Amino acid sequence: MADNPNLAILKAAYARWHSTRGGNADEILAMFDDQVEMHSALSPDVPDAVAGLHLARHEAAQYFEGLLRDWEMLYYQVERFIVGEASDTGDQEIVAVARCAWRNKATGLEIDTPKIDVHTFRGGKVVRFQESYDTLGFARAMGFV
Repeated sequence: MADNPNLAILKAAYARWHSTRGGNADEILAMFDDQVEMHSALSPDVPDAVAGLHLARHEAAQYFEGLLRDWEMLYYQVERFIVGEASDTGDQEIVAVARCAWRNKATGLEIDTPKIDVHTFRGGKVVRFQESYDTLGFARAMGFV
């Protein structure tokens, strides 16, 4: 899979996500299709910009704006990528298995969590994104628990 252009784009974007501490959100958004479905691990009833479903790139931008406004990235390390076979429709899933830590700017509390991101590519763009992480730890760092 060394010649997979989707994988190459993701590897580079995640490396910059870590090295810039989230300063490349525009690069991440550029990978997304205009009508991307971005699924947060947090249910929509959690009062935070990153919670719930974000439909379309402009809503995904609100996710990143809220994340970077309210949280300080401490680190983001991808351990590995898992590349799925392309489907009959041409969709391809690439999973990033990572670990990251963030500090909530309001509470000063930190979360250090495993992170799984599932990207579905179609035509060179991410059409669906699903994340998974320690949501209880997130709520604790926000001071909810």
